[in-house]
Amino acid sequence: MDVPAPRRWMAGALVLAAATAGCSSGSSGEDSGKTTITVAGMPPTTAAKTRTQFLDAVAAFEKANPTIKIKPTDTQWDARTFATRLAGGNAETVLTVPLTEPPGLIARRQVADLSAEIKSLPHAGDFDPRALAPATGADGKVYGLPVTEYALGLVYNRALFTKAGLDPDRPPATWDEVRAAAKKIAGTGAAGYTQMTVKNTGGWILTAMTYSFGGRMEKQEGDRYVPALLDGPAEQALRHLSTMRWQDDSMGANQLRTQQDAERDFAAGKIGMMIGTVNSYSRYTTLYSGKPDDFGIAALPQQGGGKATLLGGLVAAVNAKATAAQRAAAVKWIDFYYLKPNYDPAAAEQLAVANAADKLAVGLPTLPFYGTSVSGPVNAAIAKHGNIPVSNFAPYVKDTDKLEYVVEPPVAAQDLYGALDTAVQAVLTRKDADPRDELTKAAARVAPLLEKAQ
Repeated sequence: MDVPAPRRWMAGALVLAAATAGCSSGSSGEDSGKTTITVAGMPPTTAAKTRTQFLDAVAAFEKANPTIKIKPTDTQWDARTFATRLAGGNAETVLTVPLTEPPGLIARRQVADLSAEIKSLPHAGDFDPRALAPATGADGKVYGLPVTEYALGLVYNRALFTKAGLDPDRPPATWDEVRAAAKKIAGTGAAGYTQMTVKNTGGWILTAMTYSFGGRMEKQEGDRYVPALLDGPAEQALRHLSTMRWQDDSMGANQLRTQQDAERDFAAGKIGMMIGTVNSYSRYTTLYSGKPDDFGIAALPQQGGGKATLLGGLVAAVNAKATAAQRAAAVKWIDFYYLKPNYDPAAAEQLAVANAADKLAVGLPTLPFYGTSVSGPVNAAIAKHGNIPVSNFAPYVKDTDKLEYVVEPPVAAQDLYGALDTAVQAVLTRKDADPRDELTKAAARVAPLLEKAQ
């Protein structure tokens, strides 16, 4: 998730909400003897600096690969339209999709097997297995490469912590501690904690909470996945929110927030805590003019034996309709644009310098695509140009690596999130809404969708 179609180019460039455009990958792929591919991911015109960076990268790639022509689009991934675009032949050659999508795309044979092409990439043997896992099929073949990966954590306002008498260097580590801190922050006039609830974000964040309570949202029965919403942890997480909302009155008055709504109010100092990502900092400073020193992030709070956080992000895949030449060209582009700054210290430093000059965040903690022998020198090159308050990220860095990274639900995740939105909204807007009843309704709604997707 992380804002519609989360998108980041390595060292902390802006995550972008894109505009619309579309090109078919079903064309001949030939342009004056060149192999032509369409690629998603171009920033919109409203993000002029990163759009220019993207177009500069396209020009540099075409210069280095004179037999390949790139046609970029600024189409964003949208759960409501993506399947139709793909089935209709209107999707790009290079697709960027959330980690919720590869299992279904692989099962429906809508994305290409890239295993052979990947073997020829630099440092192919050094990939962190966790980076390739989301796009690896049950057959062991790899159908996509990482664009960005993140682990959810607790974003908090350090200034509000201080105002409420809390230590900003010791953020909550459990959900009980979140509740206690939220009550104190609410006493200052701000919302102590907020929960996103619309456009599938309610289900997304509740899923992360459920992981942190020791549960999952889907489980296997035989060879099928079924909802696990009534197994306990999801209900415990939702009841915890209900208690904060109605007993503590620590969540403010607005319970129907998009991610943009929540991040805007957080940057304005109206919210003390919420679940988010490291890259929230980029939007916090760039889009919403938040004060860098006030931003803090910790590992996702845990409860009742839970030791997990949700792993999200984007994968770059190749349309199954691509020709062999287009597929090879597409993997070259993915390597050039997404992977090279993660394994090549010189490329990483060049990008860091450009981002710093454009006043974009440099030095944000990332989940590495490669082992430490590769990622270590890259991180060192980036750190020389860092422009973030590094100590504000220390609680996140220190504790997130201790958690299990659990991928998003493997079947029809966006449908699941949509059903859970309704449950979260009901519990936070109606005092008489019972969490188990609302989860029962959500399970009944999503069960046939999971069955249909398998």
